[in-house]
Amino acid sequence: SWEPSMSQYDHVTVQAGDGATALFEACKNGHERAVRLLLLKNADANKQTKAGLLPLHIAAQHGHYEIVSMLIPVTCRTKIHCSGISPLHLAAEHDEDYVLELLIQAGFDVNALLTPGRSCMYQDRRTTALYFSVSNGNIEAAAMLLKAGANPNLDYFRPILVALRQGSVQMVQLLLDYGADVNTVFPNSPTTFPSTVSICMNCLPMLKLLMDNGCDALSCLQCSLICFNKCICKW
Repeated sequence: SWEPSMSQYDHVTVQAGDGATALFEACKNGHERAVRLLLLKNADANKQTKAGLLPLHIAAQHGHYEIVSMLIPVTCRTKIHCSGISPLHLAAEHDEDYVLELLIQAGFDVNALLTPGRSCMYQDRRTTALYFSVSNGNIEAAAMLLKAGANPNLDYFRPILVALRQGSVQMVQLLLDYGADVNTVFPNSPTTFPSTVSICMNCLPMLKLLMDNGCDALSCLQCSLICFNKCICKW
């Protein structure tokens, strides 16, 4: 089989028009041998593309476990922070659970937030890796993040609201077990009662789950709006 020689990597720092290096492309396409040789040739694992991504980001996104393992020790955490997105976000977004676990074990911050510039690329303004996992309905990944200390109350729209809309009792229970705010409300909501209630008014088992976990049912009877239909915040 073909194996690139070291002489073929004399210009390992050259970047394409989009800022991608040979190392970035090798990481993207899962070429482990090429990545290993490039790193031996001192290829810079901290060169960003014009989109601000590092080789570790793209390897995590595509689930290349061995390549991620090679890149973790040579990737600058400050560079990752400055990029505005963690490889955890990308692993969670693309359901790459093994890579997600590897990154957690390597000490990546499970509460890292997308920068506003990256968050606004999503209509729901998500910011955490946990939100991605909940949105995907990936209970195993969500559990990994929560066990590692992920805060379920950091996002603009709380992950529990997403899980309630999906009707996932298991995900809702998981989030509640790790401190999700059972009385959370939609941003700019005109109601005085929890938005969690408004989502599951027609699902008694889910409603009971909320009440059993301390949901403030009394506030539902104290809404100051005259028309009940106007109290139900549509999302």
